[in-house]
Amino acid sequence: MVTTVQSSDLTQLGQNNITGPLYVMMSPQEVITANQRSIAPRTQPHTQQPGASRDDKRRAQHNEVERRRRDKIHYWIVQLSKTMPNCEVDYTKTGQSKGGILSNACDYIQKLRQGNHKLGEDLETLERLRIDNQLLRQEVEDWKSKNQILGNLLKEPGIVGASNSESH
Repeated sequence: MVTTVQSSDLTQLGQNNITGPLYVMMSPQEVITANQRSIAPRTQPHTQQPGASRDDKRRAQHNEVERRRRDKIHYWIVQLSKTMPNCEVDYTKTGQSKGGILSNACDYIQKLRQGNHKLGEDLETLERLRIDNQLLRQEVEDWKSKNQILGNLLKEPGIVGASNSESH
């Protein structure tokens, strides 16, 4: 059982210099009534070193920087999960882990890259087909023009088509 001990309980224990919440792994009544120390006593008396307050400040500052870094990482992982299809963050025990979200993001990015590459190849193929189609249309127009010229020549007096003379 994890319990938060109030400052009034700490004064009963003779602990006046503790600030912030204190988490205890037993009931508050057991903490107050316990007379024996459950951990081994120190072999040497604890003396506060002269630079300890500076070290405490540095440690607290480092802890704050580290907390902000973790918060920022968490924020961007949540944003990443919101932008990917089929990947919502669920804050229950059955929800995706951060590693799972990052793994899905890598898979999704890889699929997007493959799809983009395929679309690029399709675009190149489409451009080649468009050029081929344009050339074939031009060739059809050339053949139509030649056919028109030959048809006009056959309509002139005195010219008989080869297919007509062989059939007689």
